[in-house]
Amino acid sequence: MTLPQDLAYKPRLRHCTFFVPNRGGILMIVGDQHFELEHHGADLKSFLNFKRYLDGRHTVSEISEITGVSVDDTLAIVTSFAEQGLIRDEDQNLDQIPTATFLKQIDKSCAMWTEQIGYHKLWSGLENMDFRKEVFLGLIMETYHYINSASRHISTAIAHCSDPAWKHLLSEYLSEEYDHAWMARDSLINMGLSKEEVDNSHPLIGTWSWTNNLCEIAREDTLGYLACTKLFEARGVDTLDGAHTLQRLAEAYGYPEGCLSPLVSHVEEDVKANHTGLLEEALAERASVPAWQAHRAVNNLHDLKHSFDQYNDGIITYYSDVSNYIPRLKVDYFSL
Repeated sequence: MTLPQDLAYKPRLRHCTFFVPNRGGILMIVGDQHFELEHHGADLKSFLNFKRYLDGRHTVSEISEITGVSVDDTLAIVTSFAEQGLIRDEDQNLDQIPTATFLKQIDKSCAMWTEQIGYHKLWSGLENMDFRKEVFLGLIMETYHYINSASRHISTAIAHCSDPAWKHLLSEYLSEEYDHAWMARDSLINMGLSKEEVDNSHPLIGTWSWTNNLCEIAREDTLGYLACTKLFEARGVDTLDGAHTLQRLAEAYGYPEGCLSPLVSHVEEDVKANHTGLLEEALAERASVPAWQAHRAVNNLHDLKHSFDQYNDGIITYYSDVSNYIPRLKVDYFSL
């Protein structure tokens, strides 16, 4: 790409995520690329503050003035990012994106966002036994509601799909997914809840928000919904490993051995069904994707990633509070 040459240049960073490993330094993840950034005087907060102005709306000169970083250093940082291919290189005249290119980029981005979701403090906290056992129970409870929502968002996608082949593909998907929630419910029963408690439980707002967001994507953007299946469906052996990790943690938290076997079987079923391949199947006969559709799909996919963050935040907040009802109850008129 063309490197920045003047102070009026407005750099915009490619979408990335940051993680601070225990060993120090900063891990910057862009698609399937990982960059380890070293400290050279500035602290992490100062660096992240600098990074937020690489948004395509500020010139090099303005970034320098706002952040207090010298013009020469600002230009050097931007140039370094550009040399690594981390600055957006846009083609405003591009109106079609080759299907193979689109699919490859979606795969890279989903891998990046899946990795970022895995860095959420919910997972490290459970692994380190930082939370009370009810938080682990809450994770399985909200997973039940998450799986139970499948028929709602898939049927919404079918109802608003205008492509006959895609509608058929989604209908097959619904037939395979509509009745899988029993696997998570049976796991909860194995953990000590009654069937009645599970059936009458009420999902957290973060879980509702995740479902409603996905339904809205399904309503307005079939391509985006198909792309989202790569983020919320099982991702091969990594997710199988994750399911087995949950089984190990369940026992560590004092729940019965093998209690999550039904839920683990759900993951295995999803892997066999290859639901992460729906997007490839949908685009198999298409040479390209209109750029405006690709942009919309990516934005919706990114929004869903943030819905996962809120979903995880909600589990920690609600199930860590010793005063909250578990499972969560609906509030009816007589509760007022």
